Amino acid sequence: MIGGILKKVMASVVGSAVMAFTLSAIPTAEWVSIGQKAAAAAVGLAHPQASVELLKDRNEPNTTTSTTATMPFLGTAMQVPTTTPVPPTVGTVVSGGGKVLTQRLSTGSSFVQGVAVKNNHGFAVDVAASLSHKPALAFDVKETAPQVLIVHTHTTECYLTHDDGVYAPDDATRTDDPAANMVAVGKALTAELKKAGIGVIHDTAIHDQPYTGAYGHSKASIEQYLKEYPTIRVVLDLHRDAIYPDDNTRIKPTAVIDGKKAAQVMIIVGMLNSKSAPNPHVTENLAFAVRLQQRLHTDYEGLMRPLNLANARYNQQLTNGSLLLEMGSDANTLEEAVYAAQLVGKGLVQVLLG
Repeated sequence: MIGGILKKVMASVVGSAVMAFTLSAIPTAEWVSIGQKAAAAAVGLAHPQASVELLKDRNEPNTTTSTTATMPFLGTAMQVPTTTPVPPTVGTVVSGGGKVLTQRLSTGSSFVQGVAVKNNHGFAVDVAASLSHKPALAFDVKETAPQVLIVHTHTTECYLTHDDGVYAPDDATRTDDPAANMVAVGKALTAELKKAGIGVIHDTAIHDQPYTGAYGHSKASIEQYLKEYPTIRVVLDLHRDAIYPDDNTRIKPTAVIDGKKAAQVMIIVGMLNSKSAPNPHVTENLAFAVRLQQRLHTDYEGLMRPLNLANARYNQQLTNGSLLLEMGSDANTLEEAVYAAQLVGKGLVQVLLG
């Protein structure tokens, strides 16, 4: 997500409207000079004081800014959120490193039935209407075959190995080690679902080597699993974020649940649905997302960042139950992300079996 390997960034402007656009083909040297000063869509409203965030190459090859089809359940305007800082324990900043700020990020808009939204798509969600629409997942509580698929488009994303309020220049942000990257987080979520008797496939393949085209790589994997296991109803793509308000600071989105630190979670719904990039599952994915957001906020207050509506698809055009989940940031620890995955798993079980 960070460093010289990125060729594209997305930016958003906080104001009366949020507009996302993609910068492409940036030379490596220029990108390094830009560094953490890039503006970003996924946390802009959560950091209104000119904070920024580096994004993954989330835009798919077929993502378009052409006229978007009429979207369901859209309505009222958003409120700009704020953040609630949590005092960190700060260690010694070494040369080339910086500070890690622990924050419980705001929840976005005002709550409607336990759901808050941050809009990067241009439309606000009528949460009550979305909650009243039961998602057409066709989930069968008696089915023993796999009904949930967990994948990682950016498999090699990883976390800090220490929690002392600082980061060093040699702290890895990506690794092939499945015990330290997103595979470990997916493993924790898989275990929670299996404990409830839900059939799960956890795809541990590395899709971001090469990094360019990662969504195309994961799309091929998802389509293969859907063909092989037609019982799959839910596809969850697990990532981690990266939030940098300046060149020497990283934000660690954190909640304390039952006395233990958990990485905050952000659900992203790909709202793009146009003639050139159709997404027939927007309504169902949105309905699924608001129910999961409501359940997790109700059970674990502070765990959830705002439900993020994005002007992209992120392979969510493939099923009625496709969501992208950001499990903390690169400033969280793996332990915090795994704990968050366990909590998400418990809430997801309630949504699916309920």
